[in-house]
Amino acid sequence: MTPLMEVSGLTYSYPGGVAALDGLDLRIERGRKLAVLGPNGAGKTTLLLHLNGSLRPASGQIRLDGEMMKYDRQALNDWRRRVGLVLQDADDQLFAASVAEDVSFGPLNLGLSEDEARQRVKEALAALNISHLAGRSTHMLSFGQKKRAAIAGAIAMRPEILMLDEPTAGLDQHGSALLTEELQRLCDAGTTLIFTTHEVDFAWSFADEAALFCNGRVIAQGQATELLADTRALAEARLAPPVLARLTGVLKTRGLLAQNAAPPRTVDDMLALIVEWSPAYVRS
Repeated sequence: MTPLMEVSGLTYSYPGGVAALDGLDLRIERGRKLAVLGPNGAGKTTLLLHLNGSLRPASGQIRLDGEMMKYDRQALNDWRRRVGLVLQDADDQLFAASVAEDVSFGPLNLGLSEDEARQRVKEALAALNISHLAGRSTHMLSFGQKKRAAIAGAIAMRPEILMLDEPTAGLDQHGSALLTEELQRLCDAGTTLIFTTHEVDFAWSFADEAALFCNGRVIAQGQATELLADTRALAEARLAPPVLARLTGVLKTRGLLAQNAAPPRTVDDMLALIVEWSPAYVRS
């Protein structure tokens, strides 16, 4: 089956010859949550800027629904309608006087009527649970509110693919949990999610698929719970295994969890497993 987006042989260097992407290949399946993991400076943000056409590769191809992407003005406008991007620092995206004005910028630039744009703003703010912030000045928002406002601006364009650069960076535990719930609702509604992160535990609990990124290349891609339990692949990407992956390995080694059993994705899942097997384990 043709993937929603496919990247092949992508290369790119910054001025001065600093290589950022080096023959990168990536497949993005429709309706999935894909985590792109790697250390800081690996080129993850550069990849996202290529995936929405903000940067043009020196070589390689990007295909969307099997069609090779082009870089003329009309093609880029169509591309960015379908592929939204939320940067790590929301201040790089928020510029209007109020949240509602900022969120409306994209829909109005699509040529929508004011009534239709207003409806999209209303839906996007509700989806991110920030309707009460519609009239607030963007510079008066908290860090977490700015992130949600930036995401609202992206989803008001109704993209097929929403990309987020380090979505949980700078958020406390509560803010991260709220954002994760909101992103899951978007995915349930049909949006394909791509997010970069170096937080392996977040990727383990949230992603359907993962791609390990290092030195400008994807060194491995696959199902998140399988790939993030691969200690050799993780070591190559200079990452440590998620805590729950390590605990799952211990349980399987000691025969407390079947080798083919689905691994626990959250702490609550792991606690339920412990409660289930602990009485028998204690009696033995």
